[in-house]
Amino acid sequence: MYELIQVSEQSYYIQSPAKIGLVKLNEQDVCLIDSGNDKDAGKKVKRILDANGWRLTAIYNTHSHADHIGGNKYLQGQTGCKIYAPGIECAFTRYPILEPSLLYGGYPCKELRHKFLMAQESDSQELTPACLPEGFEIIPLPGHFFDMVGFRTADDVVYLADCLSSKETLDKYKIGFIYDVAAYLDTLEKL
Repeated sequence: MYELIQVSEQSYYIQSPAKIGLVKLNEQDVCLIDSGNDKDAGKKVKRILDANGWRLTAIYNTHSHADHIGGNKYLQGQTGCKIYAPGIECAFTRYPILEPSLLYGGYPCKELRHKFLMAQESDSQELTPACLPEGFEIIPLPGHFFDMVGFRTADDVVYLADCLSSKETLDKYKIGFIYDVAAYLDTLEKL
């Protein structure tokens, strides 16, 4: 777990419960696609960055579920990197209590206020094409959550976030989370 896997000249992923994308922007600078589920994931990612002599410049969040933004606060505090999230996902990243509140329909009971549903808040900015590295493309992937996106890198690697689930994930949880079924079906058709 937390092994760095290279998939192209510039693009990697970190094998973890919610895979983390890593893209080399040059010999020193890298960005992440998502940050893992919590501070501990952030620490493991930081060790990988340090071991390779890389500087984290930005985290591009695909959506605001806690398992994708949980390492944001730690990594931003350690590196000063910028964090970007799309649309309403940016608000959920800034104010993570929104996720369990949405699921509960009001102020969430204590049992819903934990790191698996509520990451620590992070200082995120609105994701726009202008803030992307050269050659990156935003791919809208609505359905799983409000404004979820994926990314195509300059070396043509595509990060799809949670629009697809493995058999192992479905076997473990028995059901997937889908915010908007019609949009999800459209996303699957597009893919």
